[in-house]
Amino acid sequence: VSIAVVDLLQELTDIDTLHESEEGAEVLIDALVDGQVVALLVQNLERLDESVKEEADGVHNTLAIVENMAEFRPEMCTEAAQQGLLQWLLKRLKAKMPFDANKLYCSEVLAILLQDNDENRELLGELDGIDVLLQQLSVFKRHNPSTAEEQEMMENLFDSLCSCLMLSSNRERFLKGEGLQLMNLMLSSTVHRFPECAQLTVSLHALFFPSA
Repeated sequence: VSIAVVDLLQELTDIDTLHESEEGAEVLIDALVDGQVVALLVQNLERLDESVKEEADGVHNTLAIVENMAEFRPEMCTEAAQQGLLQWLLKRLKAKMPFDANKLYCSEVLAILLQDNDENRELLGELDGIDVLLQQLSVFKRHNPSTAEEQEMMENLFDSLCSCLMLSSNRERFLKGEGLQLMNLMLSSTVHRFPECAQLTVSLHALFFPSA
């Protein structure tokens, strides 16, 4: 899949374009889903070198295609995750690369895939995704996000973690990964006053100690 094809697909799946013709959009999305376009896009993502601006833009546009398709047809999120997208997102989040717009977008698409989707939550757990989320959040235990974009990414990571902890299997993984200790550390840190962390701690208490 060339960068030019990715750019074209991004334009075709633009959410405003899709809503201009619902019937035409259904045909397009059907064709893309039947052709396992996400699997092809993931294969292409594996080949892209984000140190090259054109290819970094290709990654961003690929994520936009997925977001647009998911917004128009939420049920395709399960197939997308199973076709390698979830694994790629986790790998990209933990990559030793400077924070950038693509990392932020990955956190956003991850949260979308996990929303109201137990299959994807379970898959994330099986892929050691709970550890990945905790590792990414641990970056903020000593310092605040330095930009609005970093703040947004942190919120997306919290959203993903909260979503995954609806499953008991992931709660076990969370405990093994010392997630409670990390949340307590973030909450008690003098540099942190994050509503998300406080909200998550309350939610965790309800999940782990329902009779308390």
